Amino acid sequence: MRGPASGLALAVLAGCVSSTAGPECRDPALQGLVGQPLSALAARVPDGSYKVDYPLPDGTVTLEDFPDRLRVSVDESDVILGLGCG
Repeated sequence: MRGPASGLALAVLAGCVSSTAGPECRDPALQGLVGQPLSALAARVPDGSYKVDYPLPDGTVTLEDFPDRLRVSVDESDVILGLGCG
């Protein structure tokens, strides 16, 4: 017999499983694109499978959570500063 706590645990586990990042976010070959133009990434990764964090005029960046996508940070010139998950 399952109680409310086990139902909650299953819901949390389901959320963790469904929010895992795509394989690209940990691909060592993609990490070599740091310092390259964003177009270099676009040529290697399907459109829509990554989220770009653009710098804003006040010095902050756009931050939205897309756990199933590669997260790309760029500078004002669209040069890749970093790649990560979500």
